[in-house]
Amino acid sequence: MQNATERAENPVEFWEDHYRTKKTDYSGNPGELLVRYVADLTPGRVLDIGCSHGDDALWLAGRGWDVTGADISQTAIERAQKRLVGSDFSGRVLFVACDLEREIPDGEYDLVTASYFQSPVALARADILRRAMAKLVPGGYFLCIAHASAPPWRKGNGEHQFPTLQEELDGLDLRPDEWILHKAGYAVRNVTGPEGEKAEVKDIVLFLQRG
Repeated sequence: MQNATERAENPVEFWEDHYRTKKTDYSGNPGELLVRYVADLTPGRVLDIGCSHGDDALWLAGRGWDVTGADISQTAIERAQKRLVGSDFSGRVLFVACDLEREIPDGEYDLVTASYFQSPVALARADILRRAMAKLVPGGYFLCIAHASAPPWRKGNGEHQFPTLQEELDGLDLRPDEWILHKAGYAVRNVTGPEGEKAEVKDIVLFLQRG
């Protein structure tokens, strides 16, 4: 999530510190919107941008996809790699730590996903997404899911400035003759807080196909 004024801080260092010092964990479950849009696609090669601990990547592998999961935090990637030990997916999933502002994992992909790939420190997010989309084969899909609101219990909730749908579209600089727009809108999720509180949050969903 982005603050009204993004902090000028190295994003690699910020997220490495986040995973090393904050209480973070994996849920073991894929994102519900990822499942909604990807479940019926024919498996192929997929690039998961900002894969964190690998929940989405492992679900995709379980559906028959060959997965490259990339994150800027070495600690997050090491934790994701540990989840492959003794699993059935060790030959199907590759987790890579890389500075995404400088490099995108090599290869051609049938699907690129970016679930909640947002940062409170300055990050060339739109550029990263555009360069990842450029690795899609013709007919390949791009799914981007972004926070558009926060639950009421989130600390500093009033300070966050969330992207609008139009800002998301403008950042991708899409050419109409190159992309089929299957979904560009908002979705509502039900979430549960640390004390069992219930709330609805809003997400932006972009689901595109390369022509």
